[in-house]
Amino acid sequence: MNIRSLQRHLASVRRMKLGPSHRGFRARLELVSERSLGVGTFLWHTLDRAADQDAPLLYHLPRGGGEKDVRVFTLADLRDATERYARWFHAAGVVRGDRVGIYSGDGIANFVHFMALNSLGAIPAPVNPNMAPHIAARYLKRLEPRGVVADADRLDSLVEAAESPDGLGFTVAQEEVDAAGSAGPLPVGYPYMHGDHDPVLIAHSSGTTGLPKAPILGHRQFFAGKRPRILTMPSGVDDRNLLVFPPSHGSGLSYMMMATLTGVPTLVMEEQRGPAVAEVMRWWKPTVVIAFPITFGELAALGVEPSAASRVTTWLSTADASHEAHIRELVRLGRHRSGGKWRQGSRYIDGLASTEVGMAVFQNIHGPDTDAYKRCVGHPEPIVEEATVYDEQGKRLGPNEIGFIAVKTPTETLGYWNDPDLTHRSKHDGFWLTGDIGYYDEQGRFYQYDRVTDVIHTARGPVYSLPTEELVLKACRQAVDCVVAAAVSPTDEELSEPIAVIRLAEPCRLTSEELLSQINGALRKAGTHEVSAVVLVKGENDIPLGVTGKVLKREVRSAYEKVLLSDDDQGLDIARTRAARNSLSSRASTSDPRQDQAV
Repeated sequence: MNIRSLQRHLASVRRMKLGPSHRGFRARLELVSERSLGVGTFLWHTLDRAADQDAPLLYHLPRGGGEKDVRVFTLADLRDATERYARWFHAAGVVRGDRVGIYSGDGIANFVHFMALNSLGAIPAPVNPNMAPHIAARYLKRLEPRGVVADADRLDSLVEAAESPDGLGFTVAQEEVDAAGSAGPLPVGYPYMHGDHDPVLIAHSSGTTGLPKAPILGHRQFFAGKRPRILTMPSGVDDRNLLVFPPSHGSGLSYMMMATLTGVPTLVMEEQRGPAVAEVMRWWKPTVVIAFPITFGELAALGVEPSAASRVTTWLSTADASHEAHIRELVRLGRHRSGGKWRQGSRYIDGLASTEVGMAVFQNIHGPDTDAYKRCVGHPEPIVEEATVYDEQGKRLGPNEIGFIAVKTPTETLGYWNDPDLTHRSKHDGFWLTGDIGYYDEQGRFYQYDRVTDVIHTARGPVYSLPTEELVLKACRQAVDCVVAAAVSPTDEELSEPIAVIRLAEPCRLTSEELLSQINGALRKAGTHEVSAVVLVKGENDIPLGVTGKVLKREVRSAYEKVLLSDDDQGLDIARTRAARNSLSSRASTSDPRQDQAV
């Protein structure tokens, strides 16, 4: 909808009786029609139009806390906190264009720092508090920040890991900033009014391929996909969100921004584990649950009480696409409106996104009766101008041809901080290469088969890990999570074989041998490559995750890459196929014993 259409629509609704909503449909229409609305200005435009500035808006649940530990923030509270932080940063010498790192576990503090730094024209660079201090120090030094604010314990670890504070600018504890009060002046011209291409955030990627990358998000670019959602996000008087994204992540900041714009009460969690979310759902009774796929996978596999999900109408996921087995479990819960009545079953909005494009660029909406699975990520979002697939030579491919997925969208990052080479290599012919392998069908629906770095190259050809994981999870409903990854082939060390690393729900009496037989039976039936081994793990941290919740397949590969080359399982619960065991025996009988001893 363009601005002129919105203005005509606005004129018509002023003559209508408006339905109930937290912010009011008229106020939301006025916000959407405001051309200068963007990431850097959303707070001020909302304050201009909101009549409910003292109504509870954001509810913050600290890690490990319960219902009695929730802190409540109104729009007025957010305004005051933003101004207080802005005064502190201004006194510390922060000016337009400066980068400031934020390394805090406090979800609301991340959001307030984000708004305060933008109100000065500075660029916030929040870091997930789960990022290891030595990686955080390397990442932040690369940004050449004016300074870093961190929780006291994290600040000590960060400075120690950096070996010296040099390169981090000023270093200050979050507690000190909070205790500073609201003294001191604000700069002339406060708040800073951003231009379309001004940077408003340096986000970080999950680090699935190494040191997290640093994409720059802009005032207009980062907001482009959010503008229409001001009208489409559920915002009835009975709606309440449960936000489980990391509050330091671009997606977490995005949905706190959307809550501010629409006025929908939103509980912000610092904990992303499924059991913790299930417990909070009992007393918060959300209508919309917003989380990464790993959280939804745990909810589905470990179970959530139907009564806790009784008011859920929407499960909203982004980042990697979700697994069919998990989606089917969740859409059975909750409710939807049909024929004027509430009926059983909810919808699951599955969005494939990346930090670099600032939002989901493909969307697939599932319900109790839908069937668009098999790694289908749906159609491109309306904001996407065009999506396509390229081969390795940069040639466009047709329907059902597997290649590199690319999108042309105004939400594309302004580039990687201080890395023009990486920015250049991520583009082709005006399209952004998402890093995904997949295809599209005759109906224009896209399918994600793998990340480029995770394709398994076997003697029989490429094996795509994501469709294989789908089949494994459907064959083993007791699995909380599954990672299919490459292990070195015992017959040719230049090639690989797929193995499955699986975490089962407790209690589960399946052995690795039983599971291997069950899984490969399903893979044979589907006509796909079998896995050569199954590795059972039990702990929540035994399948390594990046700081944004994505599985670190490079670490899985590193941990288990030699599992088919040796039968020394080092206490792990591993089952291998007969062919893999025969290859092991053959390898052992022909190997040089002195080499074995050396290894």
